[in-house]
Amino acid sequence: MKKAYLVLLERDKAQALDELRALGLVHIEAAAPSGESWDRASRDYEAVSAAMNILPQAKGAAEARLGRDAALELARKVLGIEERKAEVYAERGELASELERCAPWGDFDPAAVGALAERGLSLRLYACEAAAEARMPEGVDYLVLSRGKKALRLAAVARGAPAPELPPDFQLFALPAESTGAMRERLRALGSELEALKAELERAAADLPSLRAARDRLSEELAYEAARCSFQAEDRLCALKGFVPAAAAPRLSELAKAQGWALLLDDPAADDVTPTKVENGGFVSAIKPVFDFLGIVPAYTEYEISPYFLGFFTLFTAMIFGDGGYGVLMLLGWALLYAKSRKAGKGLSDPLKLFLMIALCTMGWGAATGTWFSIPAGTLPAFMRGIEPLSSANPAASKNIQILCFLLGLLQLSIARIKNIIRDFPDPKFIAQAGSLALLVGMLFFVLNLVVDSKRFPVPPFALWLVVLGFSATMVFGAYDGNILKSALEGLKNIIPNFLGAVGVFADIVSYIRLWALGLAGSALAGIINGMGGGMVKPALIGIVGVAILLFGHGLNLVLNVLSVVVHAVRLNVLEFSCNHLGMQWSGIAYEPFKAKFEDTANKGKESGV
Repeated sequence: MKKAYLVLLERDKAQALDELRALGLVHIEAAAPSGESWDRASRDYEAVSAAMNILPQAKGAAEARLGRDAALELARKVLGIEERKAEVYAERGELASELERCAPWGDFDPAAVGALAERGLSLRLYACEAAAEARMPEGVDYLVLSRGKKALRLAAVARGAPAPELPPDFQLFALPAESTGAMRERLRALGSELEALKAELERAAADLPSLRAARDRLSEELAYEAARCSFQAEDRLCALKGFVPAAAAPRLSELAKAQGWALLLDDPAADDVTPTKVENGGFVSAIKPVFDFLGIVPAYTEYEISPYFLGFFTLFTAMIFGDGGYGVLMLLGWALLYAKSRKAGKGLSDPLKLFLMIALCTMGWGAATGTWFSIPAGTLPAFMRGIEPLSSANPAASKNIQILCFLLGLLQLSIARIKNIIRDFPDPKFIAQAGSLALLVGMLFFVLNLVVDSKRFPVPPFALWLVVLGFSATMVFGAYDGNILKSALEGLKNIIPNFLGAVGVFADIVSYIRLWALGLAGSALAGIINGMGGGMVKPALIGIVGVAILLFGHGLNLVLNVLSVVVHAVRLNVLEFSCNHLGMQWSGIAYEPFKAKFEDTANKGKESGV
């Protein structure tokens, strides 16, 4: 990546923006955008986005037929409808609550009470427990309206004077603003209005493509305004800072020469916020959807670990699913999606590449362990029972898979330390990385001894020496900065954190046992599902129920496995491998050149009203 500074006349800024957008190579270091144009475009973008989230997805929606302005008008109309819907829901809730409050008093019109007051007869309505009638104050005239076993409703009456106020035992009933009949009629009207509003939104959903085109156009406007605000003006000149891939720098130079701009190209400095452009070809690009889902980008100065991440992520996912039968189902699902993609004129996308790799690897792991829909291995043909050390028919397979998990952990974390050794060599700091590698190897024997089998895996003396020497190397050279004595003193000062870090190496290796545990849990659940549904398949009357249980149960198990992959397979790669041992922070920003990202379909539509 090259850092680029452009200097040009202020009057040529608009033309320069158009030329740079057409070039589509410069990642502009954006300043905080502001101004009336930015504010207006932001409001319009938010309005369109909010309207799209409100509208239901219409099947077979037509192509964009509304222009930008008409689509904006539609978006504002949708937001108005949604606001009115909220008001209707609130009003209906208040009416329903008021009707529920008035229900024990029956149908009545509060206007009748007012008419009595005009004739000199005032009254107050009260509700109380039946036993409270005996505590009615003397001299109070009242009329019992309804009497139940526990509740009493009455009206305290007075002629020519306000109706008496009764003690707290008697709960005053506040008259509603209108009759119960009028409230029910208003409730029905609101229900009809709500249905009409919903129907209007459904009709508007047919123009979702127009809203999408308008949003794309507004996104372009926002990018343009952000780039415009990134120019720094000084007298009649203005300057812009950006980044361009080194291979594309000559094209920017040609453009600058043709337009008469001053251009300075330089290597990024340590304090520059340099964007990262990750380029992977072939099947390695299959890991991009995972990075996009996690929202992580390596910093410009950090490692590019896509091949390692993809390989281990695929293997870990297969071990978590742990069943070749599930791999077959995934492969069938992939075939359907790929056929649909080909029919739409598209190729093998990155998500489909990843799906294919996971499906094949899951089938391979299932074939190695002899696990097919958790059917007991003894009932399977001999060629489907897997490799003897890993086969589910072998009682020792569980321990062997645990060992394999720890070996995979050692392999992945060792790759991280070896990369750091290569990075730091010949600086003496590499000795600390070599010490961390020795710690990893030594700790593996402690893990096998404490977790797998202490008799089978006694800790050899050299493992203890690896741990001691590795810890010493990290203590002495962990903070090396040209002075070994100063580095050693710093290590002694931080001996407790360093010791905890060494213990953390043990924990990092042990954490890989989750691959075995999750695979075992999924297999056990599948076995339970087979036991529940399998016994119901043979009897004719309940065979359908048994099949339904099998389908639902295995489907649920697949969903749980997907969640486990999202949490655990990702954790091992991101936290243990890249963060704890490679030292990555994933603090980068993606390379996003200033260019036209969307086809300008917003202005191709018919400028019609809504």
